[in-house]
Formats: sequence, C-alpha cells, structure tokens
Amino acid sequence: MIPFFFVSYFIQAQAPYPRDYFGSPVNIPITLAGNFGEIRPNHLHAGFDIRTNNKEGLPVYAVADGYVSRIRISPVGYGKALYITHPNGYVSVYGHLRGFNTAIQAKTTTIQTMLQSFEMDTLLNRESLPVKKGELIGFSGNTGSSQAPHLHFEIREELSEIPINPYYFGY
Repeated sequence: MIPFFFVSYFIQAQAPYPRDYFGSPVNIPITLAGNFGEIRPNHLHAGFDIRTNNKEGLPVYAVADGYVSRIRISPVGYGKALYITHPNGYVSVYGHLRGFNTAIQAKTTTIQTMLQSFEMDTLLNRESLPVKKGELIGFSGNTGSSQAPHLHFEIREELSEIPINPYYFGY
C-alpha cells in the first residue's frame, strides 16, 4: 500500500501544470484565509480562500481567456459562483461573489426570469459569454456558506472536474 501511495504521489506531482498561463483573480496581493486540502467539518477544501481585506465589492478578474460555462446561484455552498472554461483543459471557479459584471448579470437575470427562481445552476455554451484574461467578471462578496468576505478560487480539470491545487499553477 505504501509504495502505491508514493508512486501515485510522484506521478501526480510531476504533472506538467502551466505556471505562467493563469493571471491573478484579484488586483491585490494574494493572502490566504483558507488553503487547498484543508480539512473542513464535512469536506476537504477544494481551492484557495483569498482574503479581500474584509471587504466586499473588490474587482474579480478572469485568470485566462475562455468562456463562462456555468453560473450557479444558491443560498448555500459557493453562493454566487462563476465557472470559466479555458482552452487549455482547465476550469477556473470563483465563489462567494457579491455580483457579476454587466453582461454576466444580464444573462443571469434573463435565466432567473425564465426559471422564475433566484436559485440557478446553468451550463452555457462557449458562444454565450466569452471572456478575456484580466477582464472584470464580478465582485468579491460573502454569499452562500461564507463566514466573512473573501474569494473562493479553484482550478479544476475540465473533463473530470477534479480540483487541482492552485499552487501547482504558480499561485
């Protein structure tokens, strides 16, 4: 059992994650309130919780070109969340947002009106909401199951949806 653990860890640790592809999701120094893999009461934490100086409304940016592939709004979990699919096979996730940029908010309002519901979990196609690296996508908040203002940030493999430690990408 132990040799398998070391072999699988070695293989995973050697994955060629791009370290200069993704930018910062915030325009302040990244300091963490929560780390990848932390043990939480009912799960392992799947990303970074980036401090926003105890403030809501700080700009949040797309970390790379791609498209908004999912908008999820819930009173629990990540609250208001965006998922951006990138052409390199990864998805960046932004949770606990207070709000979205004008285009994303317009799309969200249209979908909520159609569903007649505040809560939503909608998948979008690549033509719906394309974004560029560094583009404003939303604003930091304290929505969902959040204890204080911060940005929950993840990077996942697109096909498996398995979260990957953002540290591997140079954060």
